Amino acid sequence: MCHVRKDVGMNFVHASDFHLGYVQYNLKERFKDFAYAFDQVADYTIHSDAEFLLIAGDLFHKRNINAPTYMQAFNILSKLKDQGIPVYVIEGNHDLAYHRDVNSWLQILGAQGLLRLIRIKGREDCGVKLMGDFVDHCETRSTHSTQSTHTTRIFGVRYLGSQTRSTIPEIAEEIAAINDRCGTPDYTILMMHFGMEGVISTSDIGELSYNSLLPLRDVVDYLALGHYHIQYERDGWIFNGGSCEMISISEHNKPKGFYHVVDGKATFRSVKSRPVERFGIDVSGILSLQDLYSSIRSVVEGVPASRGGRAEDGVDSGVDSGAEPLVDISLHGDLLFPRTDVSVEKIRGIVSEHLNPLWVNVKILNTMEPASVDDRSDVSRPEIERSVIEEMVRGTQHRTHLNDVVDTVIEAKQLAVTGTDPQIILERLQGSFDVVSGGNREQAGQTDLPFGRGGADRTGDADVD
Repeated sequence: MCHVRKDVGMNFVHASDFHLGYVQYNLKERFKDFAYAFDQVADYTIHSDAEFLLIAGDLFHKRNINAPTYMQAFNILSKLKDQGIPVYVIEGNHDLAYHRDVNSWLQILGAQGLLRLIRIKGREDCGVKLMGDFVDHCETRSTHSTQSTHTTRIFGVRYLGSQTRSTIPEIAEEIAAINDRCGTPDYTILMMHFGMEGVISTSDIGELSYNSLLPLRDVVDYLALGHYHIQYERDGWIFNGGSCEMISISEHNKPKGFYHVVDGKATFRSVKSRPVERFGIDVSGILSLQDLYSSIRSVVEGVPASRGGRAEDGVDSGVDSGAEPLVDISLHGDLLFPRTDVSVEKIRGIVSEHLNPLWVNVKILNTMEPASVDDRSDVSRPEIERSVIEEMVRGTQHRTHLNDVVDTVIEAKQLAVTGTDPQIILERLQGSFDVVSGGNREQAGQTDLPFGRGGADRTGDADVD
């Protein structure tokens, strides 16, 4: 069904990596910050009269979300639905369902009519295996004397990890085949979830070069990316807005926001997130603890007491202008007294005197160099373990069921650590192996959900607590 608009061109918002449910540093305030960021993008989408919102993966931070996280998503998406604005989404690596669950939380929200999840799906009439689940979004525009219909075709591919590079040529061929069969649209969008080479200092699974994406150039007008939390764009057709809140402390000086696209022109809109202060202090030549604390105090006092306010050329922040900052301090250099003599609590007290922080992290580094701005020091052990296991499974015959096998290995490890009977662990492993060997996950993922559209009653404004 086509919507009728007057004197308005193509107009949509592209965002990604909201990571709802992330209780960063175990702080309830940070849990709320991520929802506020999503809520502000939703408000911007509504107030800019956008036709639709794209979310290019990682709406959630965890595959299994809790009730408060679900309610955050439900209330904000309901606000968009009430305004008649569709939300088109793909699954990022954080959104994919566990094999045992069959359906992801994005599918559940989709069944309630709150979003449209675009999935990998075959379509026999077009002869395609991957790109059959596309959306044609039509807009009818009226002027004083004429009416015209503009069609935007939206494709999407979930996170594929190391398989992404080899799949690009097939994606391009299938989009061309669909256009030959169904007609070429006025504008084509492809949503994907991967990182590009050269954006961050460390390479990541499934990272792609610009040249590897060239097969898409002739069939895609706008490649809407997610995955890396840093904003970037390439050659006028590849765009990644990054995350709207800081996922890692290494992102503290990077812009946070999304893209607003009007008549094919993409403009980055920044969102003011919670303030972050990061200090690297060279302790070389400092002779006493008192001098060390004085140096730290001098550095901290050089920071304005408040760096809040409105985002320039962007949207209002969900975080108050005087919000308590996150503070990260690293001491580096040749320490002339025992490291154990340094009081972390004393340093935190100095910071608190001036900045009223929400959180203070103090690191004493065995190096002459300050902490790299691209470090991943806040990556959790479970995330590291998962990455290592993924690399191991990729070299086996089970790589086509990567996520299922990795989930099974991690579950077995957790059972072993908690002292579970080895026979029970063996039975779990055997059951998972039988499913992977004989099941078809994509078909299983199409299982109808055991409830209809709708959901709980809702009243009033969105509650993003």
